[in-house]
Amino acid sequence: MHPRRMCLDCHTLTETPVLLYAIERQSGPAFPVYACPDCAPARLTPDAAMALLFNHTQACDECTPLDSCAQGWALSRVVGRSLRRSRPAPETDPATDSL
Repeated sequence: MHPRRMCLDCHTLTETPVLLYAIERQSGPAFPVYACPDCAPARLTPDAAMALLFNHTQACDECTPLDSCAQGWALSRVVGRSLRRSRPAPETDPATDSL
């Protein structure tokens, strides 16, 4: 069960927070910074999103090959969206644009 966290970008509370990074401090534990599944793809590379999904599914007893928990489902959406963001735009042919 993951706690509710506030998104860094849209400031909404989310039940499925995605860890973006941790701010190291001089003393005490690091301060984690989260995003909601909708805002996280803009801040994560596809490799970082895939690493988060992999680490989650390895440690989660609810995630199976056929089904996933809410956090696993949210991370899989983040991976898909970050992959779509990193894909280059298709090149257009100027000859067909004028038709």
